[in-house]
Amino acid sequence: MHVLPIQSRRWHIIGGLGMVLVVLLIAGILIMRQRQLAAQASTLAGVCASTGNATLQIIPPPGVTLPVTLPAGEPRVVATVNGDPLYAEELEYRVEGTLANNRQALKDAQQAPSGSLPPNLLATLEKTPNQIRHDALMKMIQECLLLQEGKRLGLAASLPAAQAMARQQLQQVRSLPPSDPARVKFETYLQVNHLTEQTFLTDPRILHGYRDSLTIVAVRQHIQAGLPADELPESGISAYVQHLWQIGNVRVYLPAQLGW
Repeated sequence: MHVLPIQSRRWHIIGGLGMVLVVLLIAGILIMRQRQLAAQASTLAGVCASTGNATLQIIPPPGVTLPVTLPAGEPRVVATVNGDPLYAEELEYRVEGTLANNRQALKDAQQAPSGSLPPNLLATLEKTPNQIRHDALMKMIQECLLLQEGKRLGLAASLPAAQAMARQQLQQVRSLPPSDPARVKFETYLQVNHLTEQTFLTDPRILHGYRDSLTIVAVRQHIQAGLPADELPESGISAYVQHLWQIGNVRVYLPAQLGW
């Protein structure tokens, strides 16, 4: 096992790390409000390093301890998507975040009435680190393909759109009672990461995350609009992404003993 010091390890991204925060905040505000298990917030967003000059640092989500620890034998670049690298640091960041969410969800489930947790959700929460790592890398590749497709189609979100979404999200947080768990979690998050409400709206990591989230939504909507009326949206989108994978140049370097 070896540890990568975060201060000395910076990598190229298009807001993937900010996207992690975006997903956590949206999940925390919307899903927590519905009292669903935290495992539903474990699908983190991706990294697709197609801009050579972006050097942004990690903002850790709750439950994740930095610096990131890489398993022995894991290469720094775990995959490339049409030449854009996907990094082990981001992959393990996702794995740790998912494991933390699953541990909390299982803890919450133990306090619920027996049998109230669906078997399929229980199986998801009990996935091994290698299973989670495999799923996380698949998701990173798919997100990178969608972001690249968004750029090709001219659907990449603008900075003003990202700023507007950040403001909307912040307003939703402000509308919650001070004791609401989602608001408490958000305010704690700001303090831990030395952010204020104002810098949250201007931090490049956050805004890049919103841009990528909006871009992926726009691409998915574009795909769905072109589907036959009798085709399920998720099936059609999945097939489209699979086609992008097949015609693209996707190379995976994660070894089999680590989940691939």
